[in-house]
Amino acid sequence: MVLTKRILNLKKETMSNLQIEEKLFSIENSIQKLSLAVKPILSVEEAAVFLNMKPSYLYKLTSDKRITFFKPLGKLIYFKRVDLEAFLLRNESPSVSEQQSNENHWKK
Repeated sequence: MVLTKRILNLKKETMSNLQIEEKLFSIENSIQKLSLAVKPILSVEEAAVFLNMKPSYLYKLTSDKRITFFKPLGKLIYFKRVDLEAFLLRNESPSVSEQQSNENHWKK
């Protein structure tokens, strides 16, 4: 009986440690993303985190010339954060109310 209670308490402690580790990982990711929001120039890995995509897909975008990038020494790829923000804001889809507003504007 006492042994069973100790085992249950141990399981609870272990789960608490798991939850702490998950929370710590989440905080570390948040700090990393905040630091990326300040840096003007990002590496491929940093840009991938900033854009929430895999580095391999980012390389594909550069290969297809679908995203602006820089290769100052001919090998390593870098991105301006403002260019990445502009990339994220491409192909805007207006809301229904914006569409109606535009239609009313052109009818006048």
